[in-house]
Amino acid sequence: MNRILKVVSLVILLSLACFATYKGTSYFLEKKIQREKNFKSYSFDKSFYLQNGDLYVLNDASNSYVKVPGDFSQMSMSDYWNENYKSNSKTTGGIYFYYKSDNKIYLVRTENFKDWSTKELTSEEIGVPENAKIKYVRISGSYGYIFFIDENGKGSILKSSTSGDYWGKVETSFDLNDNCELQFLNQFGMTVDGFLTVPNVDSSKCDLYFINNDSEQTFNKIDVSSLHYYHMPYYLGGSSSSKIVLEVGKDKNDFDVERFIGDISSNTWVPSEQYFEDLEKEQDDATLFISNYNKMVDDLDDKIFLKDFENYPITSYDIKISQNQAKNIAEIGFEESAKRIASEGITDTEKESQKIEEVYPNNYFTRKYYEYDKTYNTYKRKAYVFTKQNDMGNGVSVFVDVYSGLIIGGDAFGD
Repeated sequence: MNRILKVVSLVILLSLACFATYKGTSYFLEKKIQREKNFKSYSFDKSFYLQNGDLYVLNDASNSYVKVPGDFSQMSMSDYWNENYKSNSKTTGGIYFYYKSDNKIYLVRTENFKDWSTKELTSEEIGVPENAKIKYVRISGSYGYIFFIDENGKGSILKSSTSGDYWGKVETSFDLNDNCELQFLNQFGMTVDGFLTVPNVDSSKCDLYFINNDSEQTFNKIDVSSLHYYHMPYYLGGSSSSKIVLEVGKDKNDFDVERFIGDISSNTWVPSEQYFEDLEKEQDDATLFISNYNKMVDDLDDKIFLKDFENYPITSYDIKISQNQAKNIAEIGFEESAKRIASEGITDTEKESQKIEEVYPNNYFTRKYYEYDKTYNTYKRKAYVFTKQNDMGNGVSVFVDVYSGLIIGGDAFGD
């Protein structure tokens, strides 16, 4: 009897333990699910986040998040890399996101965070097939692009010239697939140039296309046939650089690359080491040129050229210098202009003229390399104005003060 009671007690204890374990597991599972629902998955720049199937975008003006209409339960942060969204309210094209729901794809947009428009991309009007993979979306100004891959792995590009209101298919002479990449690069804070890479069958090398919105031919091929392979190009750093960098490796997954530098219109790509060596030499040459330029200004004869404009004591308008004397002085000015400013009118002198008129002195001859043009319009001077002009309409004028005989300025005109 005691043995039976012990067995029954053990069974009861085991049952209670299992029940407690079940309840405890259920409790923690429910808590885990609840935490995941409440979890906010932020973008890298904190400009938007996903939570429990909803998407919230930051309104910079109010510094608060606004819920984006639509079902984002099938979306993740990885769907919005590059420009597959735009969360900068100051960017032309507004804020836009795409989302998938019931095998269909929708593009939702706003310009003011209040009025939202939703367009079904899988509609017959636009033509993105159901279950397609969106690789790239961009709307900027009047133009927009959508790059998608269908269920069969075939790629297509749609283009809009109506700020995304209407879309049409871009006809290409090449096949697009999931290995192709479309991207627009940002330069000086603006989206300016688009590039498309199209790998060959074994991905050993790519064709590169430049996107020109204003051209009827949307994709212009860039000659990179001399390169074995490259990844998506990027701009060379520097506020004034228009050079793009191509990375060349053995295959697409090889990131032990050699970098080549060129510009969009160039068919010659220079290894980066050579480019920077040449650039350093150019900078040294430029530094020497500027130094020599400024030395020529310092070496101007102050008995011929007026250099101290602020303390020019002459106020008389009497003509003390003859026209022939002034002409000889002006020739020195023409020679000086030809050395470092403008040579037009010096060697080709189809038209020559001389006259006396009132002019404002200026620093045409005395301006240092990085200085701006300056006219001293606090006083006028009567001067001989000698002009030489070639048959292309380019020329130089020299101003010779009628009283002091000093060259008090000049001018270059034409192209």
